[in-house]
Formats: sequence, structure tokens, C-alpha cells
Amino acid sequence: MTITRLYRTPGLTSVERKKALATARELGLEIDAIDTEHCFYVASDVALDDRQTEVLRWLLTETFEPGGFADQSFLAAGDTDVLEVGPRMSFSTAWSTNAVSVCHACGLDAVRRIERSRRFRLEAEGGLDDDQLAKF
Repeated sequence: MTITRLYRTPGLTSVERKKALATARELGLEIDAIDTEHCFYVASDVALDDRQTEVLRWLLTETFEPGGFADQSFLAAGDTDVLEVGPRMSFSTAWSTNAVSVCHACGLDAVRRIERSRRFRLEAEGGLDDDQLAKF
């Protein structure tokens, strides 16, 4: 089985990001900014060929924001903290079941599972310690 990771930004709208930042500050976290992206974990029986990869990318890319989709993360860690929130790998979500059905309808029969997580880059002067990350 092959696992491919694909990324789409943003993971939250600007309104949702502002709300998350305000909530974090209410919790006493000194976070300066939050950036987000989705990470798609695509499990397939074999590596997808170029045509299949193109179809998968078309399915997962936002129609009016094709530049927000890539094979590499948009959240280069550097001096910031990146957290990932998603389903347990041992549990297949309803979203995955629907996504796989769409893939199969588009001829991507090798795709067995797709799960989506949301990744957060938290920018804070001096960084955040483990307790602060857990609080977020």
C-alpha cells in the first residue's frame, strides 16, 4: 500500500482563523498568528500514474484557488510550532468513505482510503511549550 500526502491551503477561512486566534488569546496563549492547511492522506494499492494523479489533484483542489494545492506543506516549520488535528488512523471516517466513492466513480480504483487532517502553524514570540500546545 502506498500513502501519498497532498496539501491545500487555507485550512480555515480568514474569519475562522481570527476566531481561533481570539479563542487562543482568551485561553491565555500569547499567539501572534495562526496559519492553516489541510493535509490529505491518500492510501492506494499501487502508486498512482500521472493521469490518475492529475484526476486526484483535480478532485482535491479548490476550484477558484488552484495555487493553494501542492505536494509539499505550505507551513514550513522553522521557528514556529505546527500542530496536526485529524482522525485516528485506525478509524475510517464518513468523509473518507464519500471521498473514496467519488475517486472510484472517476476511475481511481486503486484509492482505498483518503483522510483529511487540519494543520495549524502557531506563531508566538519565543515559541510555545508543551503545556501551551496541549492547551491550544
